Amino acid sequence: NRITAIYSKAKVCRPNEPTKCLMYEPGIINLFAKSRNYSELLWAWKGWRDAIGPKVRTDWERIIEIENIGARENNYTDEGAAWRTNYQVSNLRGKVEKLWAQLRPFYLQLHSYVRYKLKQEYGDHVNLTGPIPAHLLGEIWAMSWLNIYNLTKPYPNVNAFQVDKGMKDMNYTTHDMFVLADNFYQSMGLPAMPDNFWKYSMFTRPKNRSVVCYASAWNMGHDKQGKEDKILYRLKMCAVVNANYLYTVHHEMGHCQYYLAYNEAQPPEFRAGANNGFHEAIGDTAALSVINPTHLKKLGILKPVDAETKHQQNINFLLRRALEKVAFFPFSISLEFWRWDVFSGKITNQHLNAGWWENKLKYQGIYPPVERTEHDFDPASKYHVTSGTPYIRYFIAHILEFQFYETLCKLSGHKGPLHLCDFQGSKVAGRHFRKMLEMGNSKHWEDILRKLSGSCHMDAGSTLRFFKPLTQWLLESSETEHNLSRTKRDVESNEPLLSSVRLEDEDANFDLFQEDEQTSQKAKNDFFDRMIAVHTKTSLEFTKWLLKKQKIAAKFSLRGLSCDQTRMIKSIRKSSSCKEPALRKEKVRKRNRITAIYSKAKVCRPNEPTKCLMYEPGIINLFAKSRNYSELLWAWKGWRDAIGPKVRTDWERIIEIENIGARENNYTDEGAAWRTNYQVSNLRGKVEKLWAQLRPFYLQLHSYVRYKLKQEYGDHVNLTGPIPAHLLGEIWAMSWLNIYNITKPYPNVNAFQVDEGMKDMNYTTHDMFVLADNFYQSMGLPAMPDNFWKYSMFTRPKNRSVVCYASASDMGHDKQGNEDVRIKMCAVVNANYLYTVHHEMGHCQYYLAYNEAQPPEFRAGANNGFHEAIGDTAALSVINPTHLKKLGILKPVDAENKHQQNINFLLRRALEKVAFFPFSISLEFWRWDVFSGKITNQHLNAGWWENKLKYQGIYPPVERTEHDFDPASKYHVTSGTPYIRYFIAHILEFQLYETLCKLSGHKGPLHLCDFQGSKVAGRHFRKMLEMGNSKHWEDILRKLSGSCHMDAGSTLRFFKPLTQWLVKENKRLGNKIGW
Repeated sequence: NRITAIYSKAKVCRPNEPTKCLMYEPGIINLFAKSRNYSELLWAWKGWRDAIGPKVRTDWERIIEIENIGARENNYTDEGAAWRTNYQVSNLRGKVEKLWAQLRPFYLQLHSYVRYKLKQEYGDHVNLTGPIPAHLLGEIWAMSWLNIYNLTKPYPNVNAFQVDKGMKDMNYTTHDMFVLADNFYQSMGLPAMPDNFWKYSMFTRPKNRSVVCYASAWNMGHDKQGKEDKILYRLKMCAVVNANYLYTVHHEMGHCQYYLAYNEAQPPEFRAGANNGFHEAIGDTAALSVINPTHLKKLGILKPVDAETKHQQNINFLLRRALEKVAFFPFSISLEFWRWDVFSGKITNQHLNAGWWENKLKYQGIYPPVERTEHDFDPASKYHVTSGTPYIRYFIAHILEFQFYETLCKLSGHKGPLHLCDFQGSKVAGRHFRKMLEMGNSKHWEDILRKLSGSCHMDAGSTLRFFKPLTQWLLESSETEHNLSRTKRDVESNEPLLSSVRLEDEDANFDLFQEDEQTSQKAKNDFFDRMIAVHTKTSLEFTKWLLKKQKIAAKFSLRGLSCDQTRMIKSIRKSSSCKEPALRKEKVRKRNRITAIYSKAKVCRPNEPTKCLMYEPGIINLFAKSRNYSELLWAWKGWRDAIGPKVRTDWERIIEIENIGARENNYTDEGAAWRTNYQVSNLRGKVEKLWAQLRPFYLQLHSYVRYKLKQEYGDHVNLTGPIPAHLLGEIWAMSWLNIYNITKPYPNVNAFQVDEGMKDMNYTTHDMFVLADNFYQSMGLPAMPDNFWKYSMFTRPKNRSVVCYASASDMGHDKQGNEDVRIKMCAVVNANYLYTVHHEMGHCQYYLAYNEAQPPEFRAGANNGFHEAIGDTAALSVINPTHLKKLGILKPVDAENKHQQNINFLLRRALEKVAFFPFSISLEFWRWDVFSGKITNQHLNAGWWENKLKYQGIYPPVERTEHDFDPASKYHVTSGTPYIRYFIAHILEFQLYETLCKLSGHKGPLHLCDFQGSKVAGRHFRKMLEMGNSKHWEDILRKLSGSCHMDAGSTLRFFKPLTQWLVKENKRLGNKIGW
């Protein structure tokens, strides 16, 4: 209260004339708006800061200290972190920096042009190659440069914006401006301001008392009678009749419209803006339509100009708008980034003023016109700093207002340049606008943004499209050529570079890529030395070609490129390959060597070297069928011993080489390089958050399974601890599906005898592939091409060693131009492989869709997790009682056993799906920690088992040491295949499945949905597949599911009946939850 009182009463008085003083409103505002006297502006600029800063600094520092104490007591690192939680996104600062990176090239053009014009006005006070003195930009903070419009006007003889004069000629009063704003919102179908608004608002400065005139809107709830028609909304400002205040009135009334909408539609807990930036954006969106030549001519405030000067009028208008809007962007982030750094301690109390001006120079390109020291405290000259009001909302609001504005313009049917749109009177635009306002903060703000704009992401593209004619003019103008010739040359120089890296013109090089894929397939299937050598050669040739293209792409200036071109160049630049050819060659050879060891690995009986098991089908079958503790232990240990110690040294060297390549390409390590595929900050945090959603269900499942294993294995299992890793029906405990028979909730109810049903119907492996092809075709997706049936490997060859891990390959086209997609697996007829066949064919459907619809640079999954999710989504519909009964593979059970059948089915599915979640993150988090150095080479195996215990609740059944290397027992670790895609895929498959079920019209429990034959679902599915990675994956997710965010909610809804049953059953049995 003390420091805001000092601010509100602050005056700047003339030297030796204590009665001749100016307050901020209207005195200082008017002086900066009108004066061009360098010394007078300097007097006011310095005087305002001196009147506030030194007087409030000590109190302000103590306030920051107290706020940080409170933040830390509430588990925030500091008060800045607490403020940022309002936006519910990780790395908000990074997202803002990214938006600023979009805008900065345009700002540099504007800054250079304005500096040139100021040089003409102020002579030697302005340096044409340096920052601008902070007091010459028409406003006390250089927040808006609008007041120097007359100095910088591109076409001085064209009167494009005489709004003040027009309003004066029409005898406008301050009250008239508020009526005008109210009528504007009503014209769109929004409600009128209530009576109390007009009764209690403060429109002008009171004559009998000091007030803070900073404009604001207030939601006062209900009056003392508490009637719904007596909600109190108010504005407080000290308006005068001019264009600036006409804008501000519409802005503040936008707050009131937001209050009206969500107060009526939402319960109290959701009566707030989607985020604080939304609240600021609402009125600004309307104001863009109002302070606009089209609208002002309708009102008669502006007079038309003749057709010959229309272009000049547009440029004048846009320059005026840019001086207000674009100049604000760096001002706002320089302020808030400074304050966040003060909260975090990065800027100390001893450097508050120095840090402030460092930010001003970095972002705004301005500097103080007189020396400032730490005796001063210039940040306090801004009300929001003194009052402790978060400010990033205004930057976000300025981004959002242009996104909202462009959307409402489209809805209103506007045609032509964006900056000339006026959506007044459009009930369609108003209806959509009101719906968004009514949502308050009942949804995540990105979902609310999507509801109106169609995208989850803040993006500066709408801003740049609004100002496009001005951007072009600034580039072409003689002043800009003089001051920013380098920028223009950079943009022009992109064209020859573009032609040199357009991949669709590089047929010969794509042949290299195809040859690499084909020989990779052969190398995995046939480990003859010659084939490994061929694979090594083609892989190295392709890498060499790719590095050449990346070197060209690195020369690009991204300024002036389209969004698609920018995405293309960034995708080409993205690499973590070593620049040193010898290292690349060493890595390929070592990788081939250790995958060869993996593919040939066998587990042989003691003293019986001829009685050996390979992974497929031998070890798989043993873990599927055996319940002999010792036999399982023999195979479990033998498989690890057959691979780990033999590959460890080469594997460690591969990691070292990959990290060298990653760091050469500006990644901290190879794990960071892998994570860039997902284009989100803090991927690990997002995955941990999803796991936090799922973990309570997993703990219930773990507890129940442990109880059942105790019954089977007795003292080998501890009812309160982790589970021995070899007892879960699979060599890695990745899926527990094979222990279904000993964990089955209702043993006498046959819910899932698929293997028997397929056997009874004489299914062959080929039949499973035909079944999958028919499933996709039933939804309107294409049939597999002839080459698929000709070249795929469905079963294990008898005459050679192969890696049987199922995979799908996109081979492009054959020499005749025919599509060539293939599957490689060693299938047998059972439910597991029926699932896998549908999964792998999903990859092929994805290949076919984006290969047809996208240019080469966008022919990939939206992210790697998407690619894994596609087939799994279909498989959820297939390995499903509803579908299997249609096929005749499963027989119906009587109605009395329906609930038991559902629980049995869901438990079976959970053993496969839910058990996988912690397995996948335990693997990938371990590998990321190895890449980062958090887990060292001396603790590789120990770190592996620490993760297994933490996430899966399992432990090794025999002692494991650092002589062992158990991670290598998993193919993806040995082959260097990123694995987080599978966790993400399992999340996405349930989200996509639930969406397709809704589109197919399914009613009833989610787990019983079968969308086979739904052309509606198929049409939406195909559209998503065709997008490839041409958009950010979150936008592609939104296109199908309606949400930008990965969420485990669909998974939990699928398993809801089982969750309820497990909670009751574990409680009945007295089972401990956890380990």
